[in-house]
Amino acid sequence: MRINYTLNQRTVHRAFPKRPRGRRSLYVFDRDLRPFFLKVCWSGNRTYFVRITGKLGRSDIRLGAVDEITAAEARARALEEIRKAQRQADAGPLVRDFAKEFQRRVERRWKPSTRATNRDCVAKQILPFFGGMRVAEIEPSDVRRWFDGMSERPATANRSLPVLSVMMKQAELWDLRPAGSNPCRNMRRYRLRPRERFLSVAELKRLGFVLDHAEDTQAAAVIRLLLLTGARSSEITDLRWEWIRGTRAVLPDSKSGPKSIQLPPPAQAVLDGLPRTSPYVFPEPIGTGPMRNLKSRWPKLRGLAGLDDVRVHDLRHTYASHAIMSGLDLYTVGRLLGHADTGSTERYAHLADEHVVAAAGRIERIVAGGMTAGSDGTAGNMTDAETNNAE
Repeated sequence: MRINYTLNQRTVHRAFPKRPRGRRSLYVFDRDLRPFFLKVCWSGNRTYFVRITGKLGRSDIRLGAVDEITAAEARARALEEIRKAQRQADAGPLVRDFAKEFQRRVERRWKPSTRATNRDCVAKQILPFFGGMRVAEIEPSDVRRWFDGMSERPATANRSLPVLSVMMKQAELWDLRPAGSNPCRNMRRYRLRPRERFLSVAELKRLGFVLDHAEDTQAAAVIRLLLLTGARSSEITDLRWEWIRGTRAVLPDSKSGPKSIQLPPPAQAVLDGLPRTSPYVFPEPIGTGPMRNLKSRWPKLRGLAGLDDVRVHDLRHTYASHAIMSGLDLYTVGRLLGHADTGSTERYAHLADEHVVAAAGRIERIVAGGMTAGSDGTAGNMTDAETNNAE
């Protein structure tokens, strides 16, 4: 409820209409200074506020309770806050203030994992450098200095740059920067050498032996499913029993949207051997949520197998690499992995090329052998099987 009144030391203590327990507070706005108001809670607490409206939206700033400051002091503080807001409106908000509003209004569209990653980038990479700068004053040279300062951490720099770019684009939409003035435009990311570690057949045998005899049977089951499905680690650790339908696990959401994970017979056998004591296939030992500590449990397993350089994500690379080397095309492998576009699968193209080269070598031997037939009419240096294949 909102009413208008002249706020002074005498009137702020008057008996305003009582608010029933749990009902909304009463807001008493000053007749002379409209943004200045008194909030009267149902409990009887009375506090001075000033309402500031700017390009980042509306905010109520607490000035103090009636037993902490006088009405005159509260009015003076309100005037100062109004003047301060006007100065900020003329110059534009600081990045640290803009970041709070940006996260409040924009991050709800992001997936939880994206939200956590972007929050980390803002807090640890963007605000320490840009926090005290005005949004409208950031220049390409500032972005370049910031980006160059992370040259020893190129992966971190590459992850942070798009976050800053999205923030600057949003600033344009909110009229905090001129249209088309994104200072991140034309910034090139660091060229990273892609990591292509995958397990050989011999390494798979060593790991399989360790998994067979592992004390941590839950983590061992997760690792088996990662190798057998090519799924992302979170897609397996967050798996629910209700999502498993025959030979597939139907995920309502993933990094690339809804997804189906194929479950070959060995993967189904792993699932059949697990207890169903929770909605989650791999529940946390304590609590009701899914497994959250796979990365801390993996080092012991890989160490026993002599695979100290192998990350959890390399198990997904292993699945994809052996799929390509077995003759599957990139499109099919991309579908199995759940890639949103073929560009993500292109990193394995060289393995497909090696497979084609090997196949071409086999054909060359057959054809060349057929053209060098002996004088007795038999194919020179060719086995019966190769002769039949050549025909």
